[in-house]
Amino acid sequence: MDIVLLILVAFGASWLTFFSGFGLGTLLTPVFILLFKDPIIAIAGTAIVHFLNNVFKFILMKRNVNWKVAIPFGLAAIPAAFLGAELISHVQNIVLASYTIGVKTFDVLLLNVIFSIVLIGFALIEVIPSWTLAFSKKSLWLGGAISGFFGGLSGHQGALRTAFLVKYQLEKEAFIATGIVVALAVDIVRTSVYFTSYDISSLSEKWLYIIIALVSALFGAILGKFLLKKMNMKFLTNFISMAMVIFGVALALGWLNK
Repeated sequence: MDIVLLILVAFGASWLTFFSGFGLGTLLTPVFILLFKDPIIAIAGTAIVHFLNNVFKFILMKRNVNWKVAIPFGLAAIPAAFLGAELISHVQNIVLASYTIGVKTFDVLLLNVIFSIVLIGFALIEVIPSWTLAFSKKSLWLGGAISGFFGGLSGHQGALRTAFLVKYQLEKEAFIATGIVVALAVDIVRTSVYFTSYDISSLSEKWLYIIIALVSALFGAILGKFLLKKMNMKFLTNFISMAMVIFGVALALGWLNK
């Protein structure tokens, strides 16, 4: 059942990225947390899949990149992603509260709460029209910094990146390709930090899951490229957003820690 869930999420989230500008990191990280029982290992594992999948998508979409937008946005995102990735070590073991239900004790971890707030916030942005984020065209550097920081901290950069880049009214192909370049830059930074600054040696025991997720994501990317101009994602995006809210609440309450 775990493998089936992983395949469905990685595949579905990967092709969803082609339409929304985000999805893989947002949905795969929670599944890895559920499977690995360790947020740091889950985030690192997601970063590997996200990075390799973005390399593949860049190959598919490289001719459509708007470099005038991608370069300043990416240059701001890189140092912010480094800062966010480094910050994980300061919050990963902080317990905000503990409580007991029956014979089980649940810990409310600061990192999980931060992750959940980001997850729920991004989900609500998608389903509440009045919460739609909009920024001026002069906000490229700010957008890169904010999305890069959250990309490094929790793997969530796509929704904010989309909110900033959408102001440029790029063609769909250029919008997606430009977002891929920025995401790839952030992935390089945060993956490097995870592997050099944290003890993720136990990740070696999870390679089967990572390979399955990667292969599924690559097939999802191929399907996304094929369906780029045909798919209406409103219903699916709303459904996924609701699932993200439910998971975020459960994670924040510590129900998924053990």
